[in-house]
Amino acid sequence: MNKINKYEIREPVWNDNSIGIADFRLKNDLQVNITYKNKNNERIFPDTYIIKNPNLINRDYQIIHGRKIYKFLISELEVYTQKEYSR
Repeated sequence: MNKINKYEIREPVWNDNSIGIADFRLKNDLQVNITYKNKNNERIFPDTYIIKNPNLINRDYQIIHGRKIYKFLISELEVYTQKEYSR
């Protein structure tokens, strides 16, 4: 079984509903929670997502503080289910 790292995003990029993940976080599978809550204290993105073996060749990125930050649209992320990873 592969190692799964966990990462929390406080707030997505709203103009395109995306998140940015630094390249060093993508060495192993990455479990992502977007913890942002609306004014009613409800999570807008309640699912936990998984990023596995991403193809980074043609993916958009920015260099921020010397780190390569890859852009992932929330709509393209796979929803994490515990069953798949408990084998």
